[in-house]
Parts: sequence; C-alpha cells; structure tokens
Amino acid sequence: MDSIFWLVIGILLMAVELVIPGGIVGLIGYCLFMWGVFTGLGGGDIATYAVLGSTIVLLLLLVTFFNHFSKTWIGKLFTLGQRSTTKQGYVSNDVQSDLQGKIGVAHTPLRPAGIARIDDMLIDVVTEGDFIDAGATIVVVRVIGSRNIVRQQF
Repeated sequence: MDSIFWLVIGILLMAVELVIPGGIVGLIGYCLFMWGVFTGLGGGDIATYAVLGSTIVLLLLLVTFFNHFSKTWIGKLFTLGQRSTTKQGYVSNDVQSDLQGKIGVAHTPLRPAGIARIDDMLIDVVTEGDFIDAGATIVVVRVIGSRNIVRQQF
C-alpha cells in the first residue's frame, strides 16, 4: 500500500511538471515514482537493479529522442529548419573597432546605455556606469566586441 502512495505522488508531481516546467518538481516526482517501484518490488538487490536499469533505459531513450526529434515529421512542426548564415548575408552586429578614441555627442541620455552621434553616424553606446545627458560631448574609451564604451569628455 505504501508503494502505491509513492507511485501516485510521483505521477502527480510529474504531471505538475508538464503544467509548470522547471525540472525540479518533475525530477522529484520521478524519484518518488522510482521509490514506489523499489518498495513495490520489496527492496533488495532485484529492486535496485530494476530501478537502475529502467533509469538508464529512460535516459538513453531521452537522449535518442532529443537528438532525432527535429528530424521527425512532428519535430519539424515544432522547430525552425532555417539558418541565418553570414554566407547568406546575415550579420549579427558590425564591430567597429575603429571608433576607439573618437569623440562624439550623446544623441540620447545615456543611462547608462543609449545612442551617440559619432562621425555623423548613430551608434549604440554604453557608459562606464555614469549617466550622461543628451548633448554632452563623449569619447569612446574601449570597444569590446560590439559594445562601444564611452565616457563624458570635459
């Protein structure tokens, strides 16, 4: 009777996981379900092997499912099959390392991110943490990837 209780609680928690995803509730539910299987089989070595074996089989099935899901007919309904590549002309963000040291004007308030006008171009910038009012003179102190870090020029 005790094992049926754990099986039911485990199933209920795994069902809750389907409604409120996150992983922890489902994992606890699975563990309680397996505890119900373990106690239902009377404990001992055979029950341990049954629980471990079914867990390993389940993990292998999940790995196989997730590796091949996007190739199935239903997986194609849930996943995007297109890629945006540089070869097709897609560029995520232009890195402008030549901006370092250039002087411009804050086009919008920089709190701490905003837009600056540098060499007659509007550029996304971020300050080192200070707020800078629109119209203030700024200088680009560093370019890290696509982040243009500026400071107010006095």
